[in-house]
Amino acid sequence: MDHEGKNDGEWVRKVQAGETEAFEVLVRRHEKTIFNLLYRWLGDYDEAAETAQEVFLSAYRSIRKFRGDSQFSTWLYRIAINHAKNRQKGLGASRHRLAPFEFSDPDGEGGPIAHLPDPGPDPVQEVERMETHERVQKWLNGLNADEALLILLHDLQDVPYEEMAHILDIPVGTVKSRLHRARHALKAKLTPYFNSLRTKNEV
Repeated sequence: MDHEGKNDGEWVRKVQAGETEAFEVLVRRHEKTIFNLLYRWLGDYDEAAETAQEVFLSAYRSIRKFRGDSQFSTWLYRIAINHAKNRQKGLGASRHRLAPFEFSDPDGEGGPIAHLPDPGPDPVQEVERMETHERVQKWLNGLNADEALLILLHDLQDVPYEEMAHILDIPVGTVKSRLHRARHALKAKLTPYFNSLRTKNEV
């Protein structure tokens, strides 16, 4: 199926008009992004894969309700977040997000691990970096769900402020202030460990 030159809205309208096979294009366009969010949120590959299937099934069943007031990706993110929260409750409070992650810094503002030392080729430093990532993930788990979600969306998924505002249904200014607080909360947990790591490396 040729999908070059068509935006999501055009494919959504095709599905709404009864061309059910057009939904496969939307799945292919967004499945990686949605899976990555769910994997980072739930920390389990199988759980993320199963939840992703549920997300797209829900989207397909509800697509006639999509009026185009927002981007399709925004609408899909909302569905994914709701499913992730419900699945996380089902997994229990003891389940931690342990998925591999890499923080991005799309705005050049300095993410929560912007000053993480580069290990270079040294195997010992690589082990330290892996340990650091595990600790960062643990402290990310320690944030409340809303704070963690902001960091997941912006610093790991590269979702712009404007789209985050639509996803969460809050003003852009509120997104920025809450993300700033979430980053500050995470950095506060990280600072003592980073300081000890730098001291160790300087010895």
